[in-house]
Amino acid sequence: MSGNAQKIAENVVLLAIARVSMALSLPLVGFLVWLGGQYLDGKFEAQDQKIASHREAAESQTKVTSARIETVEKTAQSAIDQASKVNDRLLSVEIKQTQDSASSEKFQAATLNRLDRVQDSIVGLSNAVAALTATVQAVAEQRSRSPPQPGN
Repeated sequence: MSGNAQKIAENVVLLAIARVSMALSLPLVGFLVWLGGQYLDGKFEAQDQKIASHREAAESQTKVTSARIETVEKTAQSAIDQASKVNDRLLSVEIKQTQDSASSEKFQAATLNRLDRVQDSIVGLSNAVAALTATVQAVAEQRSRSPPQPGN
């Protein structure tokens, strides 16, 4: 009987182990599923953090790029405004140069006309001086040829 008792005892132990394992299998499977879920949640959290950091970096880069674009646009607008002002000034200078050139030409023409008149006057005066000199010389020669008159 000892063989049967031993078999019964082994069967009872085996049955107890089987019942305990059946009783613990469902919570163990639940625990394993929970651990797997926690592991996957951790992976998803890490992936979400990477995505968020990439999104923040992209947004930051976008802001920097937008700021640069705005700076370039402001600089370009300033250059356009200054070019317009320079164009207006250049136009004003060109008009002034044209007016001054015309005025200068008129002044030069008037000055040349006056110089021609002065030159004509000098020639006339020179001719008058020459005639006067000739007259004085003729009078002097005539006096020297004629004897002095008594009463003079």
